[in-house]
Amino acid sequence: MKKHYRSDKNCLNCGTTVSDKFCSACGQENLELHENFLHLALHSISHYFHFESKLFNSLVPLFTKPGFLTQEYFAGRRASHLSPISMYIFISIVFFSLFNLNSNSNKKEVIKDKAAAENTMTKAEAEEVKKVVGNAVSAEAGEATYNLLDKGQAISDSTGKKNEAAVAAPTHITPSNLSVKIFGDNAVSHSLKAKWKVLEDDELKWELFKIKLVSHVPKMMFILLPLFALILKLVSFRSSKYYTEHLIYSIHVHSFLFLFFSILILLSWVLPFMEDWLQLAGALVALWYIYRSMRNYYGSRRWRTVYKFFVLFFAYSGLLLLSGFVVVIATLYTI
Repeated sequence: MKKHYRSDKNCLNCGTTVSDKFCSACGQENLELHENFLHLALHSISHYFHFESKLFNSLVPLFTKPGFLTQEYFAGRRASHLSPISMYIFISIVFFSLFNLNSNSNKKEVIKDKAAAENTMTKAEAEEVKKVVGNAVSAEAGEATYNLLDKGQAISDSTGKKNEAAVAAPTHITPSNLSVKIFGDNAVSHSLKAKWKVLEDDELKWELFKIKLVSHVPKMMFILLPLFALILKLVSFRSSKYYTEHLIYSIHVHSFLFLFFSILILLSWVLPFMEDWLQLAGALVALWYIYRSMRNYYGSRRWRTVYKFFVLFFAYSGLLLLSGFVVVIATLYTI
């Protein structure tokens, strides 16, 4: 349907004279303000499909041509693609949402399995008690009942003592513990061991700890994004490229990684028996993509690119390990 443009040539947004359909200063379209519902709906739909076309024009080369979008961006051909920041935010929302859904589903399964196991044990004990108590006229049944109750009491006492010991162990004061509390390093080490011991004794907490730990990975990668660009800047210190250029390249690489891992999550839901193979394939594809995109964008020779790739790999892996250690400690104290 044909759009209705204003006859007046002043831009309602900035006041600049509009020579055509769009303002040359701010880019606002010089449309009539009072449109009917059909025009408004079609206008909104056209904007939506304009975004869709840009998204399609961005995602296809992102997958099939590593480094191409970064080259296009700095060559000035930007109008037909999503901006790097917009694309990264969109893909990150998809990735974080799938990651949270995956973590929550695993968490529910762990809790459900744990509850089912506890209910099964309770029913078995109830059947045993019912069988013994039901034959109350028999002295042997009465004796068995008392034995069963004594056994249950003993189990309860031992369990209670075990739990009390687990709680009291870290706070029990002895000369050695007193020295631990005085020296900071030893105190931290002792606290970490106590927290870890709790996880070892509680299977449910251990599973929830792993799930919560994995859920922090996307946030950690988001924080490490500018550091990835900084490493590239240091590795390519002879290059005339600015830090912003390395950052845009890093955004495109991380956008691919987030989107690719999102697809792997979906595939793991459909093909759970291939989860290990999907993870291996994902790691290999991610490494190949980074190398190929570096080769295409920076234009270095093969061995020069391999050298940069390994320096980037080891430096970034060190940052990942350090960040992972911090996340593990933080998760350990928040579980």
